[in-house]
Amino acid sequence: MVTLLAFRLPPLFFFFLVLLPLIAAAADDGNMPQEGAEAMAALLNLKKSFADPTGRLEAWSAASPFAPCDAASPWPGVQCYKGSLVGIRLTHMNLSGTFDFGAVAKLPRLHSVNLKHNALSGPLPPSLGTLRGLRALYLSSNNFSGPIPAAVFANMRWLKKLYLDNNRITGPLPADAIASAPRLIELHLDHNQIDGPVPSKLPDSLKRFNVSHNRLSGSIPPSVAVRYDASSFAGNPGLCGSQGSDAAVCVAAGPALPPAMPSPTEADYAATEEETSVFVVVGIILLVILLVSGAMVLMLRQDERNSAAPAWDYYAGTAVGAGASASKSAAPRAGEMVAVDVAGGSSSHGGRRMGEFVLLNDHIPAFGLPDLMKASAEVLGNGTLGSAYKAAMRNGVTVAVKRLRDMNRVGREEFEQHVQMLGGLHHPNVLPPVGYHYRKEEKLIVSEYMPRGSLLYILHGDQSPNRLILDWQGRLRVAVGVVRGLAFLHERLGIPAGRLVSMDGADFDAPPPPPPHGNLKSGNILLDADMEPRLVDYGFFPLVNAAQAPQAMFAFRSPEGTTRGVVSARSDVYCLGVVLLELVTGRFPSQYLLNARGGTDVVNWAATAVAEGGERDLVDPAIAAAGRDAAVSLLRVGVRCANPEPERRLSVAEAASMVEEIGAGAS
Repeated sequence: MVTLLAFRLPPLFFFFLVLLPLIAAAADDGNMPQEGAEAMAALLNLKKSFADPTGRLEAWSAASPFAPCDAASPWPGVQCYKGSLVGIRLTHMNLSGTFDFGAVAKLPRLHSVNLKHNALSGPLPPSLGTLRGLRALYLSSNNFSGPIPAAVFANMRWLKKLYLDNNRITGPLPADAIASAPRLIELHLDHNQIDGPVPSKLPDSLKRFNVSHNRLSGSIPPSVAVRYDASSFAGNPGLCGSQGSDAAVCVAAGPALPPAMPSPTEADYAATEEETSVFVVVGIILLVILLVSGAMVLMLRQDERNSAAPAWDYYAGTAVGAGASASKSAAPRAGEMVAVDVAGGSSSHGGRRMGEFVLLNDHIPAFGLPDLMKASAEVLGNGTLGSAYKAAMRNGVTVAVKRLRDMNRVGREEFEQHVQMLGGLHHPNVLPPVGYHYRKEEKLIVSEYMPRGSLLYILHGDQSPNRLILDWQGRLRVAVGVVRGLAFLHERLGIPAGRLVSMDGADFDAPPPPPPHGNLKSGNILLDADMEPRLVDYGFFPLVNAAQAPQAMFAFRSPEGTTRGVVSARSDVYCLGVVLLELVTGRFPSQYLLNARGGTDVVNWAATAVAEGGERDLVDPAIAAAGRDAAVSLLRVGVRCANPEPERRLSVAEAASMVEEIGAGAS
């Protein structure tokens, strides 16, 4: 009997396995599955809470013959997976009124709600915290107001991404609730009216944190400041202590709050103590200025004895987070800015030798090391390839001087030939050297001074009330100029990839030639008085010591550079992609940071958005109104340039053609 059952059980089992679904389907014939009915009821209740002036959600109707996730005709604005409603995406639909989050709280598989760029208003309701299974919530660019309910973080334990930027959120941040969010990766609260302090503790999982352009005050906790770049806290006049700040002590902006009902004696004492503190701070600042000035004088005199000169670094490039800050210079005096036309230079015969200094251009007034020694010097920063100064000489000429380091790969003859070749390059978007000095232990390169500073500084670093805002037309002009300059460098400095022949006559591919630029990033894109971009820090790859190149040259941050230590012309294309994405999103790329802590991974962020059809949401709000469609096109070019696989990237010529076409269409 046991043997008989053993042979008869499998056929019986498969009989029920096949027939039971058919029986269930027959019983439910003509009726909507229970899960579809629940989703329909939830969406209909949700629709009652807001206004749909465009009528794009007319299909959300009880009379609809289709379930929300019907494979043949799904409802608009819903995202489904295997017949289950997993997301609601209602962006750019001009929806107004409130939004009943509680209406969809019982949908078990709802993981994402995206309501970006609408006109929804009212306070964030407590019912928002009932979406316990939600992974991502995008509420950017609406009119939500009031404080952030602590329940959002306390109850939504699966929440990974929360976008509340560009609303009217007020009140302090629920610090304890945010700190207890176990899976939070992104928290965007910028461009609101949030006040109070920055939380002293944030989740370890939080990679992107932005509270810029609010009303926060006090000192940024050091444990928070080191994790995120300065752009995360910009636009809060009462905040101090962000990453890269030279201030060790935070002095709050505006008058201090008086103590509660002090006695006259206490008030007098408090005023005296505050006055004393101010004098102490001022004294410390004056002492630091004197020490820095003295150190500069000693350094300059020592350089004069060594027949050297101070240098300035375009490549430190007024970079945010690097401790450098570029000055926004006033309009130059007559004769201060000298037009440099290196096409008419004299590099063919080694330039004009002024002692140990070589001037590469015939159209610039002659000067030498003694003139640089007597110049009014301004420290601009310290970058990966050297330190940088602005030197205003007595003859009215202002130049930028760079003291190079890690440049002992070649001797004098090779160095001079290479720099003279760079000095002979002439293009409106390329800034060539106008002079140089060579000694074994000291190498200087002098170029024209650019009054506007770097693109990096304008986009992320300048937070002054009179700062320059780069609008869409300005950013597009920069993008077009950058691709033109890069295409020129690839044409003039590019080396065709040849083939090597072995001793037995068999040929094989030669190693790829180095990238013609090698260090393209927004800190190395300077803007002239007319806001035209000029590329700098290019062509140094043959001079940099091999051991220092991965740290000094941005091309090594490309995927092939980080994984295999190999770079090529395609690595320049990757760097171009990062710059284009930075221009469109307005975000500080994490690719610029050696420790990869802080900033935004613009490459992965943009690639994901393109794959999901959400590119429009990435456009910087500061430029969205003027050119969103063109900005989306430029973002797509940036994504193609920054493809992780070098062979799948655009060529420089292809990228230049596409950007030029976008520029022509926008103009």
